[in-house]
Amino acid sequence: MDQTLKQQVLGYILETGSDETLTRKLHELHTVKGAAVYQTFFKLLAGIDIPLETSEEQWDKALKHRLEMMQLMGRNIDMTTALSDYLQNATIFLNHPRLVEASYYENVLHETIHDKLTGLFNRPYFDEAYSQQISLAKRYYDDFAILFLDIDNFKDINDTYGHAAGDEALRQIGEIINQQKRDSDIAARYGGEEFVLLLTHTDNISGFIFAERLRLAVENLKIYYHDQCMKVTISGGIASFPFNSENPEQLLQMADNAVYFSKGAGKNRISHFKKEKRRYLRVKIHQPILAKELDFSNSETFSGTSKDICVGGILFENDAPLPLGALIKVKVPVSEGPPMILIGTVVRVESHENGQYDIGMTTSFKEMDKIANNEIGSILRSENLP
Repeated sequence: MDQTLKQQVLGYILETGSDETLTRKLHELHTVKGAAVYQTFFKLLAGIDIPLETSEEQWDKALKHRLEMMQLMGRNIDMTTALSDYLQNATIFLNHPRLVEASYYENVLHETIHDKLTGLFNRPYFDEAYSQQISLAKRYYDDFAILFLDIDNFKDINDTYGHAAGDEALRQIGEIINQQKRDSDIAARYGGEEFVLLLTHTDNISGFIFAERLRLAVENLKIYYHDQCMKVTISGGIASFPFNSENPEQLLQMADNAVYFSKGAGKNRISHFKKEKRRYLRVKIHQPILAKELDFSNSETFSGTSKDICVGGILFENDAPLPLGALIKVKVPVSEGPPMILIGTVVRVESHENGQYDIGMTTSFKEMDKIANNEIGSILRSENLP
């Protein structure tokens, strides 16, 4: 069942003051959505599945049945009573009717389309709403923006404070998103520590302004858990319709890719989608470097020249190949201060006619952290400190 349509119909059932107004609203929605409106109404109010092709006919007969009941009894008959009597006595659909409080349906719907932890919409609901927004935007030549958000260093939060603390961070960020967005915007937890927002009637620039306000709100957030205060930041990426793309899948991918620009540029920032093949922002840097395999204690040290560098790794030129998958340490001189040490895995080896090789290495912060801890431990042991 279409969750967006389900929410609309349920809203009419719960909020409409009279049966006549409800009938009118359903009729107006029917002109846009078709017979699925009445099929959804029967499912929500009576819990039965009426075939789509006959739902409109059954709806008309139910309305006629209500009028006949009112004429016969000389008083108003509400829609629920008339519908129950019609379905039980004039059709084979309702054999064992039961009374159910309307709030039950509201709770069921909420659990169906919302993420339990954050209170935001879940991914299936977002996917349906996104598909509808694409259709509306194309029909009315409207703008909208997609904003992907990812919590920076979320694994560190779980590792340091525990998964319950990570859940609390997700919950509070979800609250901030819900507070900052407009009622017409659709915000969902897309998976793990990733969120997505569909910003209706919004161009690229307006979307960026909103995203920056949201980023700052998260940056200023203090999350208290078991008397410990956690600070979190988010990185985000924006792509807009139709400026970046009119293709639904491509537009989502563009916004998602823009998150990696933010991550590569240092995190805690928002980036527009750019037509760049690399996920990380790279900086050209030509410095002499030293590279050495870490898998072997007596491995050779190679001299080379760096070509570009980013948060995700480094590309350097070398006169000898290094094995793919090898764990290496690269020392890069810095103009002021001690050299920069990068540790990671060889993911690219490309030979050139001049006998040189391009070596691409992805940075492993886990290995860098482990080696740093080992070195600190050695210093403590050498100084006989506790």
